[in-house]
Amino acid sequence: MTVAIIGTKGIPNNYGGFEAFAENLSAGLALKGYSVTVFQPVTKVIPLKPFGLVNRLGVKVTHWLPQYIQRIQYNLFSLKLAKRNNYDTVICCGHSPALFFPFFSKIFRKRLIVNMDGLEWKREKWGWIARNLLKTTERLAANFSGALVADSIEIKEYIKKQYNKKATYIAYGASLNEIDEDNNIIERIGIKLNEYGLLIARLEPENSIYKAIKAFIDTNKTLVIVGGTETKYAKKIWHQFAKHNNIIFAGSIYHPTSLNTLRKGSRVYFHGHTVGGTNPSLLEAMAAGCTIVASDNRFNRETLGNGGFYYNSQSDLEKEINRIWDLPITLRYEMARKNEIRIKEQYSWAGVVKKYVELINCINNG
Repeated sequence: MTVAIIGTKGIPNNYGGFEAFAENLSAGLALKGYSVTVFQPVTKVIPLKPFGLVNRLGVKVTHWLPQYIQRIQYNLFSLKLAKRNNYDTVICCGHSPALFFPFFSKIFRKRLIVNMDGLEWKREKWGWIARNLLKTTERLAANFSGALVADSIEIKEYIKKQYNKKATYIAYGASLNEIDEDNNIIERIGIKLNEYGLLIARLEPENSIYKAIKAFIDTNKTLVIVGGTETKYAKKIWHQFAKHNNIIFAGSIYHPTSLNTLRKGSRVYFHGHTVGGTNPSLLEAMAAGCTIVASDNRFNRETLGNGGFYYNSQSDLEKEINRIWDLPITLRYEMARKNEIRIKEQYSWAGVVKKYVELINCINNG
């Protein structure tokens, strides 16, 4: 059986999120005997070497077009290629390709599985036009695809309430950290083991970046921020806070070994995401054994459960940072053990692959 995965920047994963999902899912499906192809945007069509057992297919986009136009072009061309190559199943990472679903036949649309991701249109960075476009593609995906996947119970219930559609709950996955450590990353950044807080996220308002920085400044604790500073909001944050000695902007780091070394060496991991379903960065922090303080919302509580601490207000966050800083090592180990069990039981990649196999078989035999 042939499977195409579209909507990502490709594999191997250098970005996180859906790219990590595509890498792990495609590899898992290939091991089970599926012929899997992962699409990725390219500006020049050249043959792409397979990634292990997984095929890779470049989809040409026009390099001089604005990024958002390239994205639309990539989605359309991916769907056309998937139809032309007659894949048995097409897994869409996110609902943005759904803008074009109505223009394809019902026979083709029945093969489409859409992972709806989180409530993307709620992100503060989007203007009115983008927000409404995302709401439109969300609705089109709900009404014009063969199957929907929700990576959290909350998203599943939202889809049922909003569109009266059934979604299959398949959470995102994570791997317990069994890789080597990068012994130089701590020294390169200029920090001490177990003497810093860590934030790994896109520097966007809905990820509570400002709140985190303010809390670490007020508590006089060091915060390492891993995330690109290319966007307008990120540049604003950097210019405002880079002068503080205890706020360290480490830039974009994608290497898993370096990231896990930073996670394992942190005193507290901050997770301020307020929009979305099962968040990959939170799962990765749980898998690394971090002591976590998270924004108190239904998405984070569903994922983390009682394996971390929560905050609502700025003062709450500062209290929790101080509390975690003074937490006995035995309690830190106890929480890490809870999260390890939670990852094994609810968020393993093996479990994710198994559920996708069941869904793929269902839509092809239905």
